[in-house]
Amino acid sequence: MMMRKYQDEIVAAVSRLVEIPSVFSESSEYPFGPAVDHCLDAALSMMAELGFRTFKAPDGMYGYAEIGEGELFGVLCHLDVVQARQEDGWDHDPFCPVVQGDWLCGRGTQDDKGPSVAAVYALKSLLDEGRTLNKRVRFIFGIDEETMWDSIHAYCDREEKPVSGFVPDSTFPLTYAEKGLLQLQLKSDAPFALPCQGGDSMNAVSSHAECPRNAAVEQALGDLGLPFHCTETQVSAEGITAHAKNPWKGVSANLNLLRALRRAGFTHDAVAFACDVLDGKFRFEGFTDGDLSDFSGPVTVNLGKFALNEKGAVLSLDLRLPVTREKEEILAIVREKAASYHLTVEEFDWLRPIHVPLDSPLVSKLLQAYREVTGDAETEPYISAGATFARAFDNCVAFGANMPHSPTTEHQPNERMSIEKLLEAAEVYRRAFSSLVLEG
Repeated sequence: MMMRKYQDEIVAAVSRLVEIPSVFSESSEYPFGPAVDHCLDAALSMMAELGFRTFKAPDGMYGYAEIGEGELFGVLCHLDVVQARQEDGWDHDPFCPVVQGDWLCGRGTQDDKGPSVAAVYALKSLLDEGRTLNKRVRFIFGIDEETMWDSIHAYCDREEKPVSGFVPDSTFPLTYAEKGLLQLQLKSDAPFALPCQGGDSMNAVSSHAECPRNAAVEQALGDLGLPFHCTETQVSAEGITAHAKNPWKGVSANLNLLRALRRAGFTHDAVAFACDVLDGKFRFEGFTDGDLSDFSGPVTVNLGKFALNEKGAVLSLDLRLPVTREKEEILAIVREKAASYHLTVEEFDWLRPIHVPLDSPLVSKLLQAYREVTGDAETEPYISAGATFARAFDNCVAFGANMPHSPTTEHQPNERMSIEKLLEAAEVYRRAFSSLVLEG
């Protein structure tokens, strides 16, 4: 394996970035917080040390490093990470990377600092051999991928867009299609007698939903056979969390509590809507009888968060749209159904779908690189309801770095990456760069 000679450098570079707790924080000086800005500076410094030309946006929104001349090929990376606290189940400080056997452990080792470094050193290995680029390769560093994508939106507004590229932020062999992501808030000004709320984020199935202690609600939860627990002051419906890209893998505590509220005699348009339209229907059956699915799957719906109180109601929905469906088509259906329950609809966020055909030159060469290095001729490319930076540009796909059947530990306690698998991923990237951006 050609990349083994770079093992120590790769581990050191990943550790250098993991040591910086690049979690979003509010700041008047930095767009995404001082730690995130520090991580961007560290990445650009590392790239400069390796011979890349670097640029940081004057307002700190993004940065990039490039080498070569000519047509632009992009590698889209992100340096921000989700929060990690040792008390959440980590065996060690999540921002003090450690090597345990074959594993490099720490927040960001898999998502996305480890894969980004693997791609960087894959290209470096070719340049160290004296190979000549026939394109300009630019590593684009977004720094709020885990939140609102403002960094990559700023890049797109201001900078040259790659003609083609990949994102090292997924699983091999590659993801050639990603469903559209539409987040909506359905609202009512009508007050609700019992203040309640549930869920932590729109893109996750809720594991909890609470309201003040109420005998009728507790009786209803029991009658419906729904799990719950009580404290001195509140009752909490229980659920099982899951990512909104696969909501059927979870159990919604939000819907459990709303069902109990209705059974207990608490009436509201938002409660009726949730129980009639959403309850048990993670797919789109509650909105229309029509089949809106395509090769990428159906429309899915997740009630990630809700609030009901004296000010009214907010239902926060996360929908994943088939690649060939237009956002406005789905919005019109939701608005019509919501209006029948006297609810208004506000768009919260939208990420367009992507689809790069399997027979395209980009996908064909990336897939060939993966198969040649790994010998895996069976695992087929994926369609995903998740979201990567690939959808920011045309002719861009998610490409590794996690290997099929390897543990996926991103966003979890004890996030880790196999050093052996990281070197294998770097070998795949090396082969891909060789076929896509080198002369000869």
